[in-house]
Amino acid sequence: MNMPETGWRGSPDVWIDIAYDTLITRGVEAVRIQPLAKQLNLSRTSFYWFFKDREALLEALIQRWRDKNTGNLIQQTQAYAENITEAVLNLFDCWLDNALFDDAFEFAMRNWALQSDDVREEIEEADRRRLQAIGEMFEQFSFPQHEADISVHGRFI
Repeated sequence: MNMPETGWRGSPDVWIDIAYDTLITRGVEAVRIQPLAKQLNLSRTSFYWFFKDREALLEALIQRWRDKNTGNLIQQTQAYAENITEAVLNLFDCWLDNALFDDAFEFAMRNWALQSDDVREEIEEADRRRLQAIGEMFEQFSFPQHEADISVHGRFI
């Protein structure tokens, strides 16, 4: 990462990007302000220009995951399709295009959920929204609700 001249504080995205990289490679325990600042070659205090505390940075990571993985998946279920085959192929794009769905991010979030009840609840809510969107995609093409339901006890099958 190229850093500008001395005195640069970074940006919210720079801090979130390094937190994301750390979450993916080393887990949530490693997402700490001082080590991130050192990696960025910035002072720890520059972090506070953009975030109140570590929790605010972690919430920004969760929001990025919500937007990217859940938001894009739902968007793909609503993309134009002539028939259910095209609709399913639109959805499959999520697993073929890392810009739409980041499987490493998904894995890291689900690992984090093993340690945090709040993150586990986020995951459960995302799963519920994803399942609902996929079911609605099938219903749009006249599949009865019982056939459109792709879950077993609220979980993907």
